[in-house]
Amino acid sequence: MKMLDPLAEARRGGSLRPCTGRLPWTLRWTLGSVCVLTLLNSAGLLLLLIQSRELGDRVAQAESRLEEIAQSSVVEFMTEMSRGQEEIQEELYQYSRNKRSQELRQEQVLEQLELEEKLAEQSGMGIREDLPKDLHREADHERKKIQEHPDLHPSQTHQRTQLHDGMMMMMTYSMVPVKVLLDICNSTKGVCLTGPPGPPGLPGVDGMPGYNGTDGIPGLPGEPGTPGKRGKKGPPGEKGDRGEPGEKGDSGPPGEKGEPSNDVIVEGPPGPAGPPGAPGPMGPPGLPGPPGPPRSGRNRNHRVHLNTDQTTEGHTGFLQTVPNDDQGPGNKVKASKNECIIKSVQNPSNLAKMTTTYGAWMKDTAVKDDEKIWVAEHFSGRIVKAYQSIAALQNSSSQSIDVRKFFQGCSHLVHNGYIYFHIAGTFNIAKLNLQTNRLHTLAIENALYHNLSYLLNNSKTYFKVAADESGLWLVFASSIDENIVVAQLDEKTFSITTYINTSYPRSKAGNAFIACGVLYVTDTKDTRVTYAFDLLKQKPVNVSFDLWSPSGVLAMLSYNPTDRHLYVWDGGYVKSYEVHFLSDE
Repeated sequence: MKMLDPLAEARRGGSLRPCTGRLPWTLRWTLGSVCVLTLLNSAGLLLLLIQSRELGDRVAQAESRLEEIAQSSVVEFMTEMSRGQEEIQEELYQYSRNKRSQELRQEQVLEQLELEEKLAEQSGMGIREDLPKDLHREADHERKKIQEHPDLHPSQTHQRTQLHDGMMMMMTYSMVPVKVLLDICNSTKGVCLTGPPGPPGLPGVDGMPGYNGTDGIPGLPGEPGTPGKRGKKGPPGEKGDRGEPGEKGDSGPPGEKGEPSNDVIVEGPPGPAGPPGAPGPMGPPGLPGPPGPPRSGRNRNHRVHLNTDQTTEGHTGFLQTVPNDDQGPGNKVKASKNECIIKSVQNPSNLAKMTTTYGAWMKDTAVKDDEKIWVAEHFSGRIVKAYQSIAALQNSSSQSIDVRKFFQGCSHLVHNGYIYFHIAGTFNIAKLNLQTNRLHTLAIENALYHNLSYLLNNSKTYFKVAADESGLWLVFASSIDENIVVAQLDEKTFSITTYINTSYPRSKAGNAFIACGVLYVTDTKDTRVTYAFDLLKQKPVNVSFDLWSPSGVLAMLSYNPTDRHLYVWDGGYVKSYEVHFLSDE
């Protein structure tokens, strides 16, 4: 059994049409401008990325170069600094020696001068003239120096020299960054200028944990602990060997009486047709009918021979119509005005605009003046929406109903509180109680139900359920000859009472509906009714009339006997038409 793919069916059926159209020049100009701006922005962004990458490389090179220069400058500076300190120390040492010798010399000169003055005062003689000329000249120079700079005492000069040396050392410290000095102190030996120790700093951040040590010697085992909680159930083990059969038990009590099932169980394909059975007993005479019209001399009697292929109970064959000499496929019986035949379909009325191309619009065909509506969107699904009225549909106020099985097609039916539909991918018809949600199924043998062998190709339908003044009907295509077959349903038992083969090929049908016991079939374009078959008299009827020009896909065509209107789902719009019969005149 092969499941249906709605998308594949839509492609093969031609319902998915590519949307083509020419864009206006303003929209195309706008799209072109946006594309050009996008390209320019992309090019600018790429250029900025390249430039930023080049600048990053240059900055990295400059930083490495600056680091090299800083390192070389610090080394040269410290070398020159150590070299200059040695020279300064030597100069200071030499200066201090010269200064001490000069001070001693000045003291000797001063002592000699004082001694000379004392002698001169005592003797009154010119002893000064007898001294050497150099000594006189040096003594005069020292006196002038002392007279011009009386504040220059030897002890003051030594203090000034020490202050100058301290200022030079402070200037040297200020010219060297502290970080450079610390790096030099940490990396060199003997070159470190440090001051007195400062106050203790704040504690540092904890370091990274160290590596795990080696495992120690295992200790002695401890005492056993208390038992823990029970763990989760483990996976089941392997299946064991089959055990010995047990003793037979006592018989149980009788069960409750079940409800009868309406499911038709298919046990196998039908067997060959058996020989015709013996004629049954004659029934009781019926009531006399009304007098008929006068018989014309040229009118011939048209008879319909029924061939029922009934073999065993539960297997009912198709009821065939066999034409006589005057009735062939091309010779249809003309309808009289007294018969319930459609004359025309007029006065269309738009009911709603739907969102999908395919779908089914349903009203209960057994309840008159009921405003409740059921809608099944698309030709496949399992959700049906219920609306209390047209106003509720326009306000999107609905109740979703899960029909429990996927439906197929657009020819469902709501009748007397039940919804009837074809179960997708099977030859089963479903009957779901809308109140209790109880589902019944009915199997239809020898029916086409898959592989795109549709009964109504325009609506993707394999089975059509219909209701009219005569009851419930089921329309499908025979898998034997692919002709259209109509089966009459018993509503109470949900079973088939009669099969009728119309001998009309499904390939010529676009859509179909049943009204007043007559099957009407449209052409493949759904513009005209081209074939009619009287299901009560089992004969074709010579009827044809125009419908309309569909605005799109005609997904649904259904007749409602309560208001005698024809409902259609045409191009996403739901419309209703008044049906006029010949018997109305």
